[in-house]
Amino acid sequence: MDSEGGSLDDILKAELDLGSMLFSAGSPGQRILDSLTQLNEKLQGSRMHVLLGFEALLISLERDGKQRVGMRQLPLPTSMNGRALVGISEYLHSLPSRVDPHRVAHDLEELGQRKVHSILLSMAALVIFTAIFGYFNRADAWALLIISIAALLAGLTRELVLKHEFNYYLGVLTATLVATISAALLSQVIPTGTPLVSLIIPCIFLIPGFQLINAGWEIMRNHMHIGIPRLMVFFAVLAIMSVGLLAVLLLYSPEIGSAGLNLTPELQLVLDALLGGVAAFSFCILIRGPRETFLVCILCGVVGRFIRTVAVEGGGPGYAGVFFGTFALTVLAIFVCTRLKLPIVIPLVAASVQFIPGYYYILTLQGMASVIRLGPAAPYPDVASMISTGLLTLFIAVAIVFGTLLPLLIMNRKTRFY
Repeated sequence: MDSEGGSLDDILKAELDLGSMLFSAGSPGQRILDSLTQLNEKLQGSRMHVLLGFEALLISLERDGKQRVGMRQLPLPTSMNGRALVGISEYLHSLPSRVDPHRVAHDLEELGQRKVHSILLSMAALVIFTAIFGYFNRADAWALLIISIAALLAGLTRELVLKHEFNYYLGVLTATLVATISAALLSQVIPTGTPLVSLIIPCIFLIPGFQLINAGWEIMRNHMHIGIPRLMVFFAVLAIMSVGLLAVLLLYSPEIGSAGLNLTPELQLVLDALLGGVAAFSFCILIRGPRETFLVCILCGVVGRFIRTVAVEGGGPGYAGVFFGTFALTVLAIFVCTRLKLPIVIPLVAASVQFIPGYYYILTLQGMASVIRLGPAAPYPDVASMISTGLLTLFIAVAIVFGTLLPLLIMNRKTRFY
């Protein structure tokens, strides 16, 4: 043992364990860096340098003229694990001023073994979230039934593929094809007036929203070496899903259909707000958020959707409604999570994912399928419509990132996240 604290090798191992666990749980890079700094102070690790990449974590420790360098290869995070994030946060807050690195390594190993994952609960949450997302994207009542069935089949397919340790992107492609083909077949026997929406929405849960939000945070904090790869993962998943969807749309391309359910403005405002809370709660379950995060996720979902609906119904553009909605829910999450010492990223992701521009994504894919089929004979208005809806899709995604990021940069610029 060194004269002060544990040996550098033991400290290095404990810190590498912590960093890899947080990364695998879908933590933002700033939380990983702040958590490592907090643990290093408790372990008396002295001077620490951290290089956090998307594929590897490198830590250098210096103390009493001695130096140790360690590296840990990082797996691709395919989803968030809210239970792990909260458990690690509570553990770091409970540490005394000095702690033995062997104890920390043992405690982290025990935390990593707590895998409570109910497939039945996850599938129920997936179906509810996807059906609500379909409602928000103008699906009619029959389409909601199609979406629910197709989403369930896609979710089970993804679980089966990942269970047999196939490639993550292969799971995305397989689930997309299952969702789209099953929805296309169901729309032949279920009389929906929005067949195109019911065709595409069932696989929307595959979009890694947490990667988009984390990527925006990383880039704006100048963590390019981790932010840009996260962004590439997000776009890679979108590209793979688009390939699977276009493969079906080239063979079967229904019209966009009616505008979904017709409700009075007052009823729609109330229903949107309530369903926004349910959607956030459902997604909180999907990202394995613990019970103490349920209420804040629901509140953030209600507030965000309420403000978005008010802005859009008042004549504002959709991207402005999304920006103000995500901005408001982020402010609420900061106030609540700071006092309860909960990771802010959980309610932000759970409540913000419902704003992903599914409807405009649908219109863009429909336009792309039309252009591919017609080739040079494609009418100019169709091409222009495809480009404009594609740009609007991108702009709404940017609004989500900035709506969640700006309050953090303003209100929590000096906060250490751990």
